[in-house]
Amino acid sequence: MKLTRRDFLIKGTALFATLGLGGALFTETGKSIWAGSSEPDVDDPVLVVVQLSGGNDGMNTLIPYGQGIYYDTRPTLAYAQKEVLTLNNQVGLHPSLTGLAALYKLGKMAIIQGVGYPEPNRSHFRSMEIWQTAEPAKISRSGWLARYAESSLQHNPNPLKVIQIGGSGSKAFASDQSSFPVIQSLESYHVFDPKTALMDKNRITKAFLDMYGASNPLEQLRVASTRGSEAYKSVEAIQSLAATYTKKIEYPNSNFARDLQLVTKLLAGKSGTRLFNVEVGGFDDHADEKQQHAQMLTQVDEGLTAFYQDLQAQGLQDRVAVMVFSEFGRRVKENGSGGTDHGTAAPMFVIGGKVKGGLYGAYSNLSNLDNDDLKYEVDFRSVYSTLIDSWLKGDTTSVLGKSYENLKFI
Repeated sequence: MKLTRRDFLIKGTALFATLGLGGALFTETGKSIWAGSSEPDVDDPVLVVVQLSGGNDGMNTLIPYGQGIYYDTRPTLAYAQKEVLTLNNQVGLHPSLTGLAALYKLGKMAIIQGVGYPEPNRSHFRSMEIWQTAEPAKISRSGWLARYAESSLQHNPNPLKVIQIGGSGSKAFASDQSSFPVIQSLESYHVFDPKTALMDKNRITKAFLDMYGASNPLEQLRVASTRGSEAYKSVEAIQSLAATYTKKIEYPNSNFARDLQLVTKLLAGKSGTRLFNVEVGGFDDHADEKQQHAQMLTQVDEGLTAFYQDLQAQGLQDRVAVMVFSEFGRRVKENGSGGTDHGTAAPMFVIGGKVKGGLYGAYSNLSNLDNDDLKYEVDFRSVYSTLIDSWLKGDTTSVLGKSYENLKFI
């Protein structure tokens, strides 16, 4: 089987073990990558981005029970006021979100209402791309998190400074200059199956020479010192963290919860990671939404609640902010199949020990629609800008092109 360049970058990094890197990881200056970050504190803030893929129904997540038209347009999907976890006399959370409601009451969750962007796109692929690149008006080759890493973390040599947990890789991390590890679990983050290691090394060596034209070991080493070595270093570093986590909280049995627990494992192991991306799918509710949506929100609620409790138990809650988003909301009016179709504006959540909880922005007016869809009240780039500027202490202009309104939730 012929290896592609992508295969090489994923699997071929194990070849570099023969170059004598050993178990310790060092920068070009000879300084350990962990130096300066062995005792991280709030000066090294962490952002965990949680992506609800499929288009989460924002109206049945943050429920506008104070607007009568909510009940008129959703005769089978609307929740009665007595079922809603009320936040004030106008809005409340879905009844499945009991853990998040508790965090809100503790002042640890900010809810940004009516988030969207100009000229919204209802394609899953394109809208998610817009959120991941922060470029609504054009196609971009780079993701917003990659741009942050390359501008504000450019002098950070840690191969684990940015990590995608699960999934196949978010375009938020897309870059022509950098590569970032995608990790399914600490235990499975290996380069080879030991049974086929020798065969793989022979194939990878040939593929390396074919793809890069490297005709001697020095040339191989030169190429390995750039993009390929980043991947190898991440494998070595991840494996060194496998035994450092002490379980203190019982997580629910879901892939989403396990991904969040992996984030805590890495942070508790002093990985020095600054950005994580976690995905959970299943929000495309065109039919039979009520039961399915409740199940998905229960999974999200239980996972995020256990995650926050674990962060507290590990003493990490003040170092971590969690941003929750979906590519779009759903239409105001339910369809004929007991579901909702692709819409526009929806709420975002930001959770953390240093978050200033409360409601931000304004709920979209259900009586003043644009082509039967909600009009957005807050540009999603204002949320990004607030996080970059007030939480990550980064260069907003290099990431977003300009500054946006600071929403003061940090």
